[in-house]
Amino acid sequence: MKKYNFSPGPANLSDSVLELTKNNILEYKDTGISILEISHRSEEFQLILHQTKENLSKLLHIPKNYHILLLQGGATFHNTFIANNIEHQKSLTNLITGSWGQNTYEDFLKIRNTNKILLKNEQIEEFLDNQLLKAHKVSDYMHITSNETIEGIQIRDFNKIQSNLIIDGSSDIGSYQFEWDNVAYLYAGAQKNLGIPGVTLSIIRDDFIKQNNNSVYLNLKKLVEKDSLLNTPPTFSIYILKLVTDWMIKEGGVSYFEKQSIEYSNLVYSLLERYDKYVSIPVESYSRSRMNIVFNFKNEDYENLFIKESLSNNILGIKGHRNVGGIRISLYNSVDEHMLKFLLEFMESFFKKL
Repeated sequence: MKKYNFSPGPANLSDSVLELTKNNILEYKDTGISILEISHRSEEFQLILHQTKENLSKLLHIPKNYHILLLQGGATFHNTFIANNIEHQKSLTNLITGSWGQNTYEDFLKIRNTNKILLKNEQIEEFLDNQLLKAHKVSDYMHITSNETIEGIQIRDFNKIQSNLIIDGSSDIGSYQFEWDNVAYLYAGAQKNLGIPGVTLSIIRDDFIKQNNNSVYLNLKKLVEKDSLLNTPPTFSIYILKLVTDWMIKEGGVSYFEKQSIEYSNLVYSLLERYDKYVSIPVESYSRSRMNIVFNFKNEDYENLFIKESLSNNILGIKGHRNVGGIRISLYNSVDEHMLKFLLEFMESFFKKL
């Protein structure tokens, strides 16, 4: 029976991407070898890499003065990588709204000086409207996590921040449009909206790239010069990234997925608000994530029953993070209308039985 993946990642992939992948695992086009065996130095992979970057530029409207890298190590590697590539004379602040932002701050501190701004979800709107921001000295760079998957908190209006931003966009990239004016560096693990684990997209503005004496894989300038091919890249993960971005463009691009994200998340939040007798949403309306919807049952027995019945109905991955508990429903780009309808019908039926 069909299972429905609403987990926080690795996320659901569209059937069309899975079908193409299956065929090319057996043989990639007419090469006589699998996509899993293809050389990163081959003409075939060079074309995959070029087309992937072209897709990303088109989808995200990346300006010409930015470089695209496809690296290994995930977003967590960037805690070390970025901290080692910011000029030490530049000031840095970490804006923290959840667990992943806190982890980044702690890692940065081991490498360089940084300031901290810790916000509760109900403070984010006021901060972005400059009432709280004015109370803090503007840094040369500010790191933010645009979407906190554990707590279900999202910042989408980050263009209001005056500092040059370093953004961990791992869990919401490609789900809404934004301007690049104040973005110095954006990075994102692919396994939420863009593909599978193994590759991290990095988009870097020219003026962020400086000469340094870092070891090779911590040296941003060398990696840019080698165009993601300093060492063997995660070829298969990059190939899936290409297929997913092909699919996204065909579906209508980021504007399509932004509209879908707004519609789907509103439907789920509205249902939860109708049943606020049984559940509570711990995030203020302005800061609620469209990607990861978190909520808690007021009766723990109902929560356990909800998880149990979701699994028996082939709904996967909705148990909240072990650090916070509760329920978490992830609505990444590949969640389609059929999946959402199935989820909503299950939830409605469950609440009506209580």
